[in-house]
Amino acid sequence: MALASILRRSHIILDITHAVRKVANLSYKIFGESDVDPDSPPIFLFHGLLGTKKHWESFGKTMMNMTQRIVVAVDLRNHGDSPHVNSHKYDDMAGDILKLFSKLSIEKASVVGHGMGGRASMYVSLMAEWANEQIIYFWFGKTPFVKGLCTLKSTNKKPEKISALLVVDISPVSTCVDLREQFPKIMSMMKEFSFKEQKKVKIAQREVKKKLKTLISDEILLKAILSNVTIRSTGIIGWSCNLDVLIKEFKHIITFPRLKNKIYYGPTLFIGGQLSDYLPPDDLTAIRDMFPRAVITYIPHTGHSLYADDPKSFLEVAIAFLKTND
Repeated sequence: MALASILRRSHIILDITHAVRKVANLSYKIFGESDVDPDSPPIFLFHGLLGTKKHWESFGKTMMNMTQRIVVAVDLRNHGDSPHVNSHKYDDMAGDILKLFSKLSIEKASVVGHGMGGRASMYVSLMAEWANEQIIYFWFGKTPFVKGLCTLKSTNKKPEKISALLVVDISPVSTCVDLREQFPKIMSMMKEFSFKEQKKVKIAQREVKKKLKTLISDEILLKAILSNVTIRSTGIIGWSCNLDVLIKEFKHIITFPRLKNKIYYGPTLFIGGQLSDYLPPDDLTAIRDMFPRAVITYIPHTGHSLYADDPKSFLEVAIAFLKTND
């Protein structure tokens, strides 16, 4: 009752629909903590499904040098060095990202996301414009009853937290056959692999590669998946990603939530691979219902991992957009 009273006096409305969401403390790496413009919003990079922040490292350094802005590469939940948790919805990922913003005292940021990370970036952009996210602890006596992410909606218009949105080869409107049908097979095969007899990471990766090559022809995707083979905190070789939860929650990964009346009015660029089916040109009209300033551009002769297929062209387009919208 006291909490509700305080919120009413502050002209803030409590939306209890998000009150029980658990947030994860995401792992991240910062590029350019010195020798950059401290007044410009930082750039956050989010990887795709089965990726890690390591895949963005070389791009992070280049973006930092070219834009003179801090760049932060992030492991999303259930990936890389970030915590393994029991849920993997875009609502969850957005909560984690907003918590990271709060932890780093970020008032405004540009977000760049590939695949699943692109959808997480879109969700954050749609939600951060109208909501302040805070961690709330509810106590009954000495016992914590609920620890979760709570949405506090201000009655006054607030500036957008996301200064620019760059989405790499994914649509919020449709889901391509490759993502919907191929990835469940890949994760199922990954789960079947036993590391019990493996003593060295490189040998384990070689054995995994032999099996996965029967299913994956894309060398870039194969290399990204193999980077998940690592020494776990237990000292045993295994997958760094949380396969059990990613398989269980896959239906949420391949579907972008429909957020009624949520619109991001900031600058928005979608970069697609010309040879990829992940970002159909026909989706643009529906995309602009959520992102009115959205523009789509395609990099020739590239697939879904376009930033690896043609890093020079990708960086030229991405940096030009980020420098224009800082």
